[in-house]
Amino acid sequence: MELRPTTAADLPALHALFLDSIGGVFGPHGFDSPAPPFDVFAGQQRHLLATGTCVVAEDAGTIAGFASAWAREDDWFLASLFVAPSSQGGGLGPALLDAVWSDGALRRRTITDAIQPVSNALYGRRGLIPVTPVLAFSGLPVGAHERLQELEEEPGALAAIDAAAYGFDRSIDHEYWAQLASRVVWARAGEPVAYSYAFAGGALGPVAGLTSADAADALESTLAVAAGVVNVRMPGSARALVAVALRCRLRLSATPGLLLCSDEADPPSALAIGSFTLL
Repeated sequence: MELRPTTAADLPALHALFLDSIGGVFGPHGFDSPAPPFDVFAGQQRHLLATGTCVVAEDAGTIAGFASAWAREDDWFLASLFVAPSSQGGGLGPALLDAVWSDGALRRRTITDAIQPVSNALYGRRGLIPVTPVLAFSGLPVGAHERLQELEEEPGALAAIDAAAYGFDRSIDHEYWAQLASRVVWARAGEPVAYSYAFAGGALGPVAGLTSADAADALESTLAVAAGVVNVRMPGSARALVAVALRCRLRLSATPGLLLCSDEADPPSALAIGSFTLL
């Protein structure tokens, strides 16, 4: 088994491996497994190739697993780690995790599916402990109101919001998100306090604010102008945002995720995430 850097030419094989691996987790429970189209999967992986660390495990020319992680300032995030069902149980997962681990990180996080006990135990042994569920909501919003005002973007507004909501700079990720989704900067009394992204097809996120109240009002304002069914995911620690989703009659998914954090990393309270891959 050889570990090597991922290349763009590997992406079709990685997509197939992901679908096979995640299907093996969700299928036995009777749940529909995530099945992103290749273009969506490949777009995120290309962003990780450009801004993170990505490796594959190859056995006799066949990719048996892959992992990717990104670091922003002193924060590290495990974006993906998947092993083909035929190669599981032989120590490949820990080897892939070692290959993308950054020794210089002060805070570490990842998001997993709650129904992956083997992976969650592996991460827990490395100090990544489940701290809060990641809840998925969907549906047609009912009764949402615009609590904030749309604002022309101001220099530094996104950075200030990211510092409060995430604790680190996300400028390189804003460049990626802005190519795919519409972004609104939300203001209260003329001052920028939050932002939100809305994708074609109804996916929302990230939604972030200077405070949990700002993020919750940004989420409700985004729901108020939504043209149809939406999908949004948020950590349970973001209680104010969860309350908005429930009040606006969105349905809660039966398959939550888990946010895993090192001791030094706090769970967010003013954030609806963009994806399991990018937080």
